[in-house]
Amino acid sequence: MSLENSPSFLLNFSECEMNVEEKHFYQFKSFRLDVEERQLLRNGDSVALTPKAFDVLAALVERGGHLVEKDELLKSVWADSFVEEANVPRIVHTLRKVLGEDENGNKFIETVAKKGYRFVAEVDEVREPIERNHENGNHHSAAEKLPETIVTEKLSAAEFQLLPSAKVETVAPLVKEQKHTTRFTLIAVGCLSAVFLIFLVSFNRQSESPLNPNEPKSIAVLPLKSLTAENRDSIYELGVADSLILKLSPVKGLIVRQLSATRQYADVEQDAIAAEREQKVDYVLASNYQIADGRVRITSQLINVQSGLVEEVFKEEQNNSNRFAVQDAVAANIGQKLLKKLNRESNNLSTKRYAPNEEAYRLYLEGMNLTDKHNGRDARKAAELFEQAVKLDPNYALGYAGLAYAHWTISWYGGNENEEFPKAMNAVQRALALDENLAEAHSNLGQIQHTYEWKHLEAEKSHRRAIELEPNSSFAHRTYGFHLLDMGRFDEAVAEMKLAIDLDPNSSWNQRSLGNILYLARRYDEAIVQLKRVVETDANFFTTYIKLSRSFEQKGDYAQAFEWFLRGETQSGKSAEELNAWKTVYDESGWQGVLQRQLEMSKEKEKKGEVKSAAVVRLSAKLGDTEQAFAYLEKSYQKRELLMIQLLIDPQLDSLRSDPRFDEMVKRVELK
Repeated sequence: MSLENSPSFLLNFSECEMNVEEKHFYQFKSFRLDVEERQLLRNGDSVALTPKAFDVLAALVERGGHLVEKDELLKSVWADSFVEEANVPRIVHTLRKVLGEDENGNKFIETVAKKGYRFVAEVDEVREPIERNHENGNHHSAAEKLPETIVTEKLSAAEFQLLPSAKVETVAPLVKEQKHTTRFTLIAVGCLSAVFLIFLVSFNRQSESPLNPNEPKSIAVLPLKSLTAENRDSIYELGVADSLILKLSPVKGLIVRQLSATRQYADVEQDAIAAEREQKVDYVLASNYQIADGRVRITSQLINVQSGLVEEVFKEEQNNSNRFAVQDAVAANIGQKLLKKLNRESNNLSTKRYAPNEEAYRLYLEGMNLTDKHNGRDARKAAELFEQAVKLDPNYALGYAGLAYAHWTISWYGGNENEEFPKAMNAVQRALALDENLAEAHSNLGQIQHTYEWKHLEAEKSHRRAIELEPNSSFAHRTYGFHLLDMGRFDEAVAEMKLAIDLDPNSSWNQRSLGNILYLARRYDEAIVQLKRVVETDANFFTTYIKLSRSFEQKGDYAQAFEWFLRGETQSGKSAEELNAWKTVYDESGWQGVLQRQLEMSKEKEKKGEVKSAAVVRLSAKLGDTEQAFAYLEKSYQKRELLMIQLLIDPQLDSLRSDPRFDEMVKRVELK
């Protein structure tokens, strides 16, 4: 049938609206679930869910108040996928975190032991009719007016179905009309052309990458999650993620979170939604793996954080006989596909950061996890693990770099500098001899050169080299920030630390470090705001309270200084008797009395090696005992304590600065 012979049909088609009968959705508490549109709203705002999480929620809500067994969910949601039962509780855990609790503190989803789940909130199924335009009392749809041949051709094309609810009927051919045929034909052709163009543009936008290669994008590669809780392997969970990170990091226009930032999501209870929220990135790559029949199957989902949608799914299956070969294959294959999706130029850089010995690699991963906790006890355990790793593989460069980091950390948290730093230097030199392009080794070298050898120019070169090799390394920017701070370059130090935070926004250590830099830069009000924010999110570090106390002290607010000092003592586990003793001293002698008691206690502990000489230097300087301060400053110099590199900036030493002996000490540590 030609268009010219059917002007009435075309006129009706051009003037009708889409035939949508009603809007169907589920309402529970403040949520609205629109299954057709695949949308979850909370108080009108869209809530991001991965496709599988949405499917599970829809299945539970549609059966609200009734038990839905795990097997039912597996068959309906993962009908064509290779998954285990453990996948269901992981998704339910995610949903519970997203939905939270109602106003009475009740959960939305109930677990039925060994069976499945029940959606327990009251659900209203809502159907809202949508009005349609009916002209001249005609209630027939445009589809009902179509000639048989057109109905058959148009509605059989799944890719372009304009009338999804149209009723297909055989109707009598329309009578040929003689008047205004040309006008009607042109109108109809125009309408059809417009619809076709809209469809074509939409299709092209979906099929082509919308990403501008010159616009920087950020991504967090999460540790892989095992689909079977009893069959986990750290080399797959952390090692594959590490290899992917290494593959992606050098790519221009792509900011990649390092493993230190994403390691925390290795816990099976953690989910991609938490990572999206905390890591502040454009994309998250969330993966799972399963080992079965001598094979390992890996499925990765590229999640767009802004939309909450999975943009691409990457799958890889490899022989399980060689785990490191799997790392290489995944980094090469999934990595290249991901870069293509993100419209970024691929690279051919090596992804091998591991030892040939699997046990050595596992020891390294655990050692880094312990060292990143930033306390002396865990750093000592980490040093033992790194020693085991390099003993298993004497050519393991990364193991030596980790060992240097552990010894440096031990020295920072109470260790003997003259013992720990030579060990650290020996390890870092071995690492660089094996791999001169290892960024971690250059960062550690810079720290040792600056804090122990007092070779500050060489240290800056090492830090800059580390950043050149790993521009996305939060560790490299943080250590360089500390170097700039000690040299009195405060604005640069703050900028580097903020960049470190951008690269690892969930790091409590980075946040505390920024507060410390602001304090030493004498920006006390900013330091107080930052450090209080740290306490709200992580109240476990004693040093945060100390820096808050000192910030208020420098402002002359001794009441607040004592309050934060007392809170720090409480956090460190002091007894009620000890806390009351401090309160008595403050009530009777004020802040000066507290400082005097601190000094007496520090001198006794310094004799036993329990605190550094630096503690006595600072307290003596604040109390005006200049001679004692310089006597202990000399001891601190001989021990090469970390106080020495902060001579230019520490506010607690201000009373000593006018003394010629202080300027001489500054020269002795090469700060002038």
